[in-house]
Amino acid sequence: MNSRTNELMNYPPVLITQAEYDKSASVFTSATGLDCRPAPAGEAALAEMIRATGCRAVVLGVAPYRDALYDALAQNAGDRGALIVRFGFGTDGINKPVAKAKGITLVNTPVDIQTSVAELTLFLIGALMRHVPRLDAIVRGGGFAPVRGRELCGQTALVIGGGKIGLKVMRMLHQGFGVRTLACSRSAETEWVAKTGVTREVLRETFGVEAYSQDLNALLPQADIVSLHLPLSPETRNLIGAEQLARMKPGSVLVNVGRGGIVDEAALYDALTSGRLAGAASDVFAAEPYVPAAPDKDLRTLPNTVLSPHCGSDTFEANARMGSSAAAQAATFLAGHKAGLCIVPL
Repeated sequence: MNSRTNELMNYPPVLITQAEYDKSASVFTSATGLDCRPAPAGEAALAEMIRATGCRAVVLGVAPYRDALYDALAQNAGDRGALIVRFGFGTDGINKPVAKAKGITLVNTPVDIQTSVAELTLFLIGALMRHVPRLDAIVRGGGFAPVRGRELCGQTALVIGGGKIGLKVMRMLHQGFGVRTLACSRSAETEWVAKTGVTREVLRETFGVEAYSQDLNALLPQADIVSLHLPLSPETRNLIGAEQLARMKPGSVLVNVGRGGIVDEAALYDALTSGRLAGAASDVFAAEPYVPAAPDKDLRTLPNTVLSPHCGSDTFEANARMGSSAAAQAATFLAGHKAGLCIVPL
């Protein structure tokens, strides 16, 4: 038994779901004052490991957790409390009413993931506009026939969701490619502008924002590119359905790096096969791993889709930032403090 192993025996255990542990293993293995251990993501197996180790703090990915996890944490918590750290930002996989009832603290890691997600958004847009997957398949298959694409410069992009990721996408599109942008969120325009921290003039000049509206239907017909950057909530579920897809400009493209469930995938399939949309790219799906909305509406079978496995923030750089935040918050909580925690209201 080496000195590090001996040292860990004196520290409280923190269980980290395997995928998240692997993303930032160097951070977790060297975390000061913590015994960070990889754990299964499945709720039943994770709950069993929590009970076996006496763990009071877990770090989770995007998988949904309904009941057993919270029971196990509460059993170990006593009067010291228990902690769930979401490795990332969105917390729609957490059963908040149950966590609240069990007295569990929920935090996330709101570090800079927007750069990674925004960059993937641009790569997906580019892949759609220039048919990159189809071109690659043609050459690999022995062919050499081009598929004519479209320039980004001069296009109009509607960004739905005006938070940090949406703003970064606007800025990259406008400054890097000369794209005109439109913005849509649930806030009134004055409130949204105040949240951005810049003036309306800066939004126009630096981010290319020529119009803002809370009325999604009014903006959809104007956009060549529609990009989604929203959390999943009762208000945003199936926000983009058959009616909204029918309002989109013929030949436009849709990109979703927000959350699965925001887009009605069966309606999207119909819009793509009818020719209404030129293409769609998605990093997120209603069911993950992806399961078609219906057997005869499988997005994977279409030549005008680009699909990726919910990896928008999965870069070495973003993972290191999220891992450091997760470990620091777990250490703070287990030391009996809450100052500095990124607490998510329950």
